[in-house]
Amino acid sequence: MVTAETIAKENPIGYENGSTVVSGDALIDQATVQKVPIASNPMNILRPIKNRDISTVFFSIVTAAAPNDVIKNNSYITADGHISSKLDGPAVVEFDENNKVSVKPATSMVWGHKLPYTKAVKAGDEIKLVENNKTVKTVKATDINNDTVPTDFVSAASLKEWFNSSKDGDNITVDYYLGDFSDKRNGVYGKKNIIHKFGQGAYDYMRNYTSGAPVMVYTHNASETNVSSAVSTVRYLAGYPTEVRAANAKMFADGWNNTIIPPHSAAHGKENVSFTSISESEAASGSATHGVCPPGRSLRDAILALGNPLPVGMSGAEECILYEYRPTADVLVTNNGDYPIKIVMWTEGESGDTQIFTTIYELKDNATYNNVTTSSTVSSSSED
Repeated sequence: MVTAETIAKENPIGYENGSTVVSGDALIDQATVQKVPIASNPMNILRPIKNRDISTVFFSIVTAAAPNDVIKNNSYITADGHISSKLDGPAVVEFDENNKVSVKPATSMVWGHKLPYTKAVKAGDEIKLVENNKTVKTVKATDINNDTVPTDFVSAASLKEWFNSSKDGDNITVDYYLGDFSDKRNGVYGKKNIIHKFGQGAYDYMRNYTSGAPVMVYTHNASETNVSSAVSTVRYLAGYPTEVRAANAKMFADGWNNTIIPPHSAAHGKENVSFTSISESEAASGSATHGVCPPGRSLRDAILALGNPLPVGMSGAEECILYEYRPTADVLVTNNGDYPIKIVMWTEGESGDTQIFTTIYELKDNATYNNVTTSSTVSSSSED
């Protein structure tokens, strides 16, 4: 069985089986490739000859030893061991039983999940940054700042606030990685590495959504088919400020717009969305984010029209967002279909005339599936 340990010992390759590579990556360190006598394995000189690598052929003949051929398939591997510009998208490194390497291109669509990685654990007057149950750094509470802790997901100010209100042993996740990929590739760690492998857009999406969220990292030769649409209207409602409600409706639409949900899975909306609360005696907290029910109905009706279940955190009533649920970070939408779906939401108009539109698209691989367009539209104009 090929393992990371045997690869490191037997191959001059800086990647494990299942690693992600993209065009331009240095896959093979030619300087460390073992030289093998030509007499014992004359096949090693064939690839340099085929690649017209004159210098390697010359030195192999002079020294009677050629570099050990560690490549199984060089469709996307250049003569100097880099990933070829012919490769489109994030490929996967694969080793065979003889430790020979090949590069498998990505399928039409690849998605992973935002998963916890680095945790801050309170310990007295300091925090311990823990990764894979191992402390990698210790920081005094007074030294918590943008330079000492990861701050892409939790700001230094928020981390200090958490520290002051927590007790010893409490923990909070401060950094995440992408893992649990649809094509079973290895997890990808670190901001720079994630952006390098999948692009800035994938990283920004990952930052915006809740822990565990599915993140589409690659699409190619895929089409978007409109399969469901719905529209609702904020309207004027006596006793509640219309402008605030309209602003909350727009934030709801922003919080769900462009959310992608893989087949037979579920997802929340964005978690970094802010709403304005309005006094509400029926809510346990004494306030509620009025204005989110009209867009909630638009999203709910479009989802239900596809035969999916009622989203968690919603009801079938006019006031569809339950009080105890945050409208985007807590509401959970399920996709029971066989294809990924993308939720597109937007608003038109102002104040009580604000309309909220929802369109659901199925994402299909054009190389595999025929493009079939179906669409259903639901209209809801009831009051909040």
